[in-house]
Amino acid sequence: FHVLKITFFFFTSFYYYMVFIRPLKISESQIKPIAQSLLSSTSQIMNGIFPIEKPVNKTSQQVLSSLNNILLEKSERLRTQLETEKEQFIKDFKATNKGKAPTGKAIRRFSKLKMGQGGTLDPMASGLLIIGLNNGTKNLQKYLTNSTKSYTFKAILGQETMSGDNQEDFKSTLSVNSYEHLLNMSKEEKNGLEEKIKKAFIGKPLNQVPPVYSALKINGRRLYDYIRNGEEIPGEIEPRVVELLDIEFHEDNFKVIPQTPLTEEPTELYEKEEENEEEEKENKENNKDGDNKKNKKMKKQKFDGNKNLQRLGPNGSLPVTDELLNQVMKYKNQIKTYTIDTNETGGILQTDEELNKITDIKDPFYEKMKYRQVPLVELNMTIKVSSGFYVRSVVRDICKILNTSGYMTSLTRVAQKQWDMKNGCYFKLEDFENEANEPIWYDLLAKVMEDEEKGALVDVRSVLDKVDKKRKLEENKEEEEANKKIKI
Repeated sequence: FHVLKITFFFFTSFYYYMVFIRPLKISESQIKPIAQSLLSSTSQIMNGIFPIEKPVNKTSQQVLSSLNNILLEKSERLRTQLETEKEQFIKDFKATNKGKAPTGKAIRRFSKLKMGQGGTLDPMASGLLIIGLNNGTKNLQKYLTNSTKSYTFKAILGQETMSGDNQEDFKSTLSVNSYEHLLNMSKEEKNGLEEKIKKAFIGKPLNQVPPVYSALKINGRRLYDYIRNGEEIPGEIEPRVVELLDIEFHEDNFKVIPQTPLTEEPTELYEKEEENEEEEKENKENNKDGDNKKNKKMKKQKFDGNKNLQRLGPNGSLPVTDELLNQVMKYKNQIKTYTIDTNETGGILQTDEELNKITDIKDPFYEKMKYRQVPLVELNMTIKVSSGFYVRSVVRDICKILNTSGYMTSLTRVAQKQWDMKNGCYFKLEDFENEANEPIWYDLLAKVMEDEEKGALVDVRSVLDKVDKKRKLEENKEEEEANKKIKI
């Protein structure tokens, strides 16, 4: 019985080995690619969401391109990950296409990281730009819609521009208004005006008309295209329902900024601008029948953020001239940008005449503005708003409550959803430029992207600012030692 039992066990074991175990045994040459495949599928490929600080005078797309290039150039880990993905893609493609290799176009997507952003910022704006990396791009939609944001802005009183800021040329000025009544205010008067502003906007849905200098389309064309070409906008700009959730007035709100008086009227700049415009117009006419490639190249010229800044005065202020006032007359009543209470009760109800009111050229205060004989008055506030909110529109309306006009000189997005600059959770482009610091910023980036809610609480700046400070000290020390050697 025992002999039969042992014999049965032996043959059963042999059968199990031959049928189930032996077919699984593979050669060493077969193990390597399978191991690599498993490694690539389970390795920690960088995926997720993180914020970066966008600098001024760069478009959001320029920041994305720069970030992509820097990460691939300076990060060996990311390059290796991308190369691994590429090899796996080629292998899988060949396996499903009878050994045929993928086209160059299909492989080209592995030459850069997959990247997107969760809400564009204007070139003049700075602050948080939410970045989606690789599979993280799939989670960007929630930042584009139904996303609360906070902005800090500064504005100069006295003029109203068609763009709502100081980025266009002098021909975009809509009105010039006195702000003499806001120069010598007591603390109580300032507090009273701030309460008036809060009462007008907070706690109610608002109908807001977007600025004419915006990327919205009418009849297939951007609104700013009509204005820049001197054309009337066909039809009305539809208002949108938005909310202003909170306003924080900074300590230096209504700041009075002294100016250096001018001895003559600042007309020379405008004459130069007109000459440049004529020259550009001639070039366009000459190139109409020219080389198409050349024309395309001209259209694709990169945004130059310094183009309009050369003519600006203190704190980004615009000059005031008689030529400017003549231009104002041509644009009268063309713009209708304002924010009103949707119920039309207790909101800001303005007529076009009030919106485009022009200061009399004979007004003594206008003469003082022109020759910079009076100080500037600057607003400084932080507002928390809903998606689709135009800060430039509300800046214009705040100035109307103050019985004057104004234009935005700076804008910073300080928060979006759970991401807040106060928590130091953001990166800067220069953080990634030093290859020696890759182990530090790479681990921080992985930690931030691991979980969006927890990532927003990671104080990235406290770590990377110390690293940057240490690097600068070492560079200064090296420079001092080099200078000593030169002296010796």
